[in-house]
Amino acid sequence: MSDEHAPGLGARHHRLLAALPVAGTRVARLAEVSGLTKQALAQTLQPLLDGGYVEVMPDPDDRRARLVRRTATGHRVEAALRAALGRREEELAERVGADRWAVAASVLRELWRDTVEDRSPSS
Repeated sequence: MSDEHAPGLGARHHRLLAALPVAGTRVARLAEVSGLTKQALAQTLQPLLDGGYVEVMPDPDDRRARLVRRTATGHRVEAALRAALGRREEELAERVGADRWAVAASVLRELWRDTVEDRSPSS
């Protein structure tokens, strides 16, 4: 994704934006699913906060916890990111063929899902 949509943000910032559910999530949960320490998460979140892409607020269900959620600007950037990724996937499908791309994409989604589940806390 180009800097025109989100100047100064890198891939890790885009991944974090994309990982945020629409309603937001607790900071601790975001650290767990992202695989970042709380300190690394705070450092990664800072440019997103400074740029107005996310906001951090008290969790209405537990005032001790904090929620991170995308702002309207963050939603626009995340939508632009998804559109850019969609275009890239179309290019890859054209390059290797739709059937081969479908298999590759399925495997990648499975690996991603497994990675996220591995980082989820067991209860």
